[in-house]
Amino acid sequence: MELADLLADVAERYDRMGMPFWPDPHPGLASPREEEYSRVTDGGRYGIVHARARAWTETLRELLGAEAEPDGRTTTLVSPRRRTLPLLLIEEHVALTAEEDHLPLLRVAVVDPTWEVDREPDCGCDACDSGSDDLLEAIDHAVTNVIGGTFVAMRGAGWSAQWYPDGGRSSISGGSMGDFGDPVDLCRRVAARERVELPPGTEVVVGRSWLG
Repeated sequence: MELADLLADVAERYDRMGMPFWPDPHPGLASPREEEYSRVTDGGRYGIVHARARAWTETLRELLGAEAEPDGRTTTLVSPRRRTLPLLLIEEHVALTAEEDHLPLLRVAVVDPTWEVDREPDCGCDACDSGSDDLLEAIDHAVTNVIGGTFVAMRGAGWSAQWYPDGGRSSISGGSMGDFGDPVDLCRRVAARERVELPPGTEVVVGRSWLG
């Protein structure tokens, strides 16, 4: 089983749901207008992120034998393969203002909800809208980062990082790495099973590929 097979199956299941599609309203990297930053034209259409999560749930169950454990708005998917990380798909609704409808939001996490990998959409305003295809691709990328190969996530006081075979990302907000170097590179070295000195208090999770 290859990632391409999973992605094709997810796309087919999703297409059968009849969810809305909309193009990128800012083609060619066009700059948003000022008024778009305070406007949400149709928050409900972002329900596509929940639909995509359900498509992924069915694909991983049927093609990879994952066990799905629903708990309210959270579905935890557990691979039968050893040394893999549980994948959490968390469906939420976020209130934009007291007067507006809630915005559907999907959080992708591993192990438990505190180990967040990604959330989509990251903003629901018209200025940040890049079309439905871009949104779905972001969800697919977050899921495949976890299941497609070795995945490492770290966190410490005021910082977090993750690494996967085709990239990585980090966030430092108020914390400091001191002399320990780039946090993404630390994740990479852990994935390679190197001996690594980490900042005091660092938490680490490591998962192997869900694929055979």
